[in-house]
Amino acid sequence: MAPDSRRRALFFIVAIASALLLSSCLLRDDSLAPVVAIREPASGTTRTTESLRIVGYAMDDEGIASIEVDGTDLLDFDVYSGERGKRFIEFVFTIPNLSEGETTSQIVVRDVKGRTSTLLHTLRIDVTPPSLELVEVRDVGEGQLRVEGIARDDVAVSAIRINEVPLQFAASPEHRFALVVTANREALIVVEDSAGNRVERSLE
Repeated sequence: MAPDSRRRALFFIVAIASALLLSSCLLRDDSLAPVVAIREPASGTTRTTESLRIVGYAMDDEGIASIEVDGTDLLDFDVYSGERGKRFIEFVFTIPNLSEGETTSQIVVRDVKGRTSTLLHTLRIDVTPPSLELVEVRDVGEGQLRVEGIARDDVAVSAIRINEVPLQFAASPEHRFALVVTANREALIVVEDSAGNRVERSLE
């Protein structure tokens, strides 16, 4: 091989080796922000304030340094002792002083290299139970009752049960129903909204 050809070959080998070394260094650098997600309830869900828990997780290839919810680092609490620096952390929090309407939590996750990810999680809080109007409860003989009524809610009526038997219908702010059921001294009609609030009435 001629001297010029050898020099060119050596130059290309050195250039390729340098490129591979640089690529290796870049791959080891933490260039990805952490991942944060809420498992339940989904953002936009309508919930009551009772037993309201937000459950989520954070993960990062280098490790999680902090999980801040509206400025408070959850990892400072004893329940998360030993979790800081792990690559995957499950977390739970509640929202204090809730009132009816929409509430948004800002969740900021920081990894050990300082990169951050922010998630805004919004819930609609509904503490008002649905209403139930019984238009007619009439004995039709043979141990049966004809029940007619109207269920209403400011968001959506999601379930109606008579004698523990569910009615099939699409959730909506108002649902009118009429059906014949078995007469029962302990019979109840139960109406629930999409947040879990409920109202019940006796059929007797």
